Amino acid sequence: MAPFLAAMSEHSRGAFPVATGRCGGGDPFGGYHPCDLFAAMMMEHNSEFEAEDDKNKYSTRISVPGADANSTQVTKHDDGSFHVKVKSADGKRTIFDRRLQLPDDADPTSLRAAVVNGELHVAASKMAKPTPVTVPVSADVDNDDNNNDSNDNDNDNDNKPYVLRKNVPGVAAEDVQVTVDDDVLRVEARRRGETSTSYKRTFAMPEDAERSGVSATCALGVLTVRIPKKPVPVPVAVPVSDTIPEAEQRHIHLAHLNVPGFKPSDATVEVTRGMLRIKLSKENGEKRERFASLPDSVKNHEHVHAAIANGVMAVWADNAAVREPAEMTVDVSSTLLALDDDWVMAAEGDDA
Repeated sequence: MAPFLAAMSEHSRGAFPVATGRCGGGDPFGGYHPCDLFAAMMMEHNSEFEAEDDKNKYSTRISVPGADANSTQVTKHDDGSFHVKVKSADGKRTIFDRRLQLPDDADPTSLRAAVVNGELHVAASKMAKPTPVTVPVSADVDNDDNNNDSNDNDNDNDNKPYVLRKNVPGVAAEDVQVTVDDDVLRVEARRRGETSTSYKRTFAMPEDAERSGVSATCALGVLTVRIPKKPVPVPVAVPVSDTIPEAEQRHIHLAHLNVPGFKPSDATVEVTRGMLRIKLSKENGEKRERFASLPDSVKNHEHVHAAIANGVMAVWADNAAVREPAEMTVDVSSTLLALDDDWVMAAEGDDA
């Protein structure tokens, strides 16, 4: 079983019976009347539901008694979420209204849905994993040791590669295999001879790793693997003015600091990699530095603003900074034949 998000309430678990029949036992509503339960769930935010996880897809079903395909709307978004709104067939009541999040490895373009006998079935295919890549292992001495690793300049830290080293005396380059398999780096080394030994390790690749640039050397009994980093995005400078608008004009509040004695020219504000960096520096040498995470919805950084007035600093964003995910309507079928042949049906003993 694979969770679609991090947490969900016990009420949600009762309302989302899945193929294993674990949710709510024999009663999928956990003792609640469906109307009361669904009314309590009428909210617009990302949530989790458990899904059957097989080799090629995720699938689940949601109890929607009284609904049919024509009264069900499913809208998918390019951020990996989708919105499900289900009304009764007569249109008099809303049964289910929720925005849900697909797993990271699900293909949003493959989302499909069907309503059959009062159950909404939803499925999404998994994205194909990249083919493992074998990294050539050179027998040359790693001459980058002195050039890169001894440089302690903090300004160069973002450009330094990740370096893995292992002493492997008696191992030749041809006896080492380095493989990049999706987000995993696999290293295997074998020493031949009267006392044959082997070394196997796996490492999780950092998020900023440039997988296509991995290199490896094995010389003088030392195995070295270098993983370059992706280029660091150029920070976006945020101008700092001397006027803070009224609260209702600052649509998205990002930071609020008390900065007595500092003026706008003492401040530097930058946005990079989803972080807000604030640096304050007076002529007398007094310094401050603060960091804050940006909401995921704030994408257009040129619409982020900052100001210092009367010893207070505010950083905010206009509505134009928010990028709304593109959406597309998903056709809802009235038959499971619209889904794939491997559709996971309900386990025996589940109640509708």
